Order: sequence, then C-alpha cells, then structure tokens
Amino acid sequence: MSYPILYVPARNCAVSPLNVRTHSDPDADAELEAMIGEAGYVLQNLIGAAEKRKKDRYSIFGGGRRLARVHALIEKGVLPQDFEVPVMVMPNLTDAIELSLAENQKLPMSAADECVAYRSMVDKEGKSPAQVAARFGKTERFVLGRLRLANLAAPVFDALRAGDLTLETASAYGSTSDTARQESVFARLAGTYHAQNVNEIRRLLATGSYRGSDPKALFVGREAYEEAGGRIDSDLFSSTETETWLDGDIVDRLAEEQLIAAAEALRERDGYGEVRTVVGLQVPYMEIYDLETVNGEPLSLSDESVAR
Repeated sequence: MSYPILYVPARNCAVSPLNVRTHSDPDADAELEAMIGEAGYVLQNLIGAAEKRKKDRYSIFGGGRRLARVHALIEKGVLPQDFEVPVMVMPNLTDAIELSLAENQKLPMSAADECVAYRSMVDKEGKSPAQVAARFGKTERFVLGRLRLANLAAPVFDALRAGDLTLETASAYGSTSDTARQESVFARLAGTYHAQNVNEIRRLLATGSYRGSDPKALFVGREAYEEAGGRIDSDLFSSTETETWLDGDIVDRLAEEQLIAAAEALRERDGYGEVRTVVGLQVPYMEIYDLETVNGEPLSLSDESVAR
C-alpha cells in the first residue's frame, strides 16, 4: 500500500511521544546533523500522522532523530526557517507505529561497505577526504583510515568483507600502506594461532623498520630522519607513536653517527683514551668482557681546592 508524501515545514512537525525510538547516541546525532547540513535536505521520508484539531500539524513517529537535527540546524541558522521535510502521512496511529518499528530495525552498513563507499566518493565524485568527512560528520583522520582499509591487499580486504577478520585486525594490517607486505604477513599467519593477533601482525609488518616510539627513533629525532630522506608511513588507526619509520637503515646510521659524535666530545672533554659506543638499549657482554676495572689513586688536593 502506498501512502502520500507531503513536504511540510519542519516547524509544523513534532516528535510524537509514541515514537518507538527512545534512546539515541550523541556521536551518531552529530554525524546525522552534519550530513543533513552538508546536503541541505532530508533524504529519507519521515513517518507521521496529521494531528487532530490542529491544521497542517503532524506528529512524527519515524524519523524523530532527523527532525530533531533539522530543528537544531534551523536554530543555528544553517537551514532556513521555512525549511521543509518530506513526511509520509499515515492514515492512523497503528500503521504509523508499525512502520516506524520496521524502519528502526534496519541493519547498519558493514565496515567494508563503508570503506568502499568512501573510496567511491573520492575516486568517482572527486571529493577530498575533508569533504567526505564533513558530509558524514566524521573527522578527516577517520575517513583517511577507512580509505586505507579500502586499499588493503585484496586477500585481506576480502577476509574483512567476509567477516573472517575483525575491524581491529584489519586496522592492524592497515597500519602500513605497503600492500605487498600486508599480503605476505596475511599468508604467513593464515590458519595459525596468531591469525587474529593484532600485536603480532603489527610486529611482522614493522620488521626491518622502526616505530615512532622506538628509543632509537626518539634518539635520532623525526626532523633529522626526514632530512636524511627517511620515509614515514602514518598509522591512521592509532597515534603518531605507532607510525612506521620505513627506512630502518637510515635510523641505524644516524643513531650510530650521533653516538660517535657524542663519544668523541666526551673523550676530548674528559681526556679518555677511548670511548666505545653501543647502539642499543643493553650493552652486550662481548663488548666489555676484556675490559679491566681501573682503580685510580686519589690526588692530593691543592690549597685552593681544600678552601673551595
């Protein structure tokens, strides 16, 4: 059965106390408001019924969140005062409530479908990640993360779409943009105990490189590393501390050069015959096994030193 759809001024509509949805999510509401504000219209019909004894007034049983966001946008001046919303007018309250219940039981879009939708907007509509973010009320970093997932190595993305990988696990693969390495690690872990182990996936992906939080990376410094031609692959699903410094050989070289320079300065300052450097958090036994402890003899203090 079809029902008439009327375009009604939003100011003439109010959410019915019989609306089946009684709880909401502030983040989801902000996202919905951003979508309506960016688009300038309400895409999906509201479900309502004409109020008795009030001409051109409608009670809304389905789409109360949309109506509330429209009212908020009108109040903020984003939408005009006479902004109209599409209302599917039901003949009675029973039909309105039943249709509202059916509407609120829709399944949410999967993460894989969301990734593809974002990529389609960027590739086919020429939207920038910032524009996509504004359209859906997300942060630009969130959209960039979903775009990274959309470009996962084919076997990894197929597993995400099929539900064989969780979003958290797929995000671990997305910590690097190197799809060849993603595919290699995915094949290596397939069918093993660590197939869903996020930490192990990240560790294998980072082999031969360094995390931004690694002590050696912190010692070298981001600026010196990039000036030397080092590349950084941002981790869009975590913090800058988990970003990947791809060129581990550059990190190693710079760390060694800095330690050698510091050792030479120490030797010249304090008069040591030799200062050995070890690029690591622990000194290996083989570096010190043949060294002997030198017990110096105390010198007599000068009168000046005694006075001081």
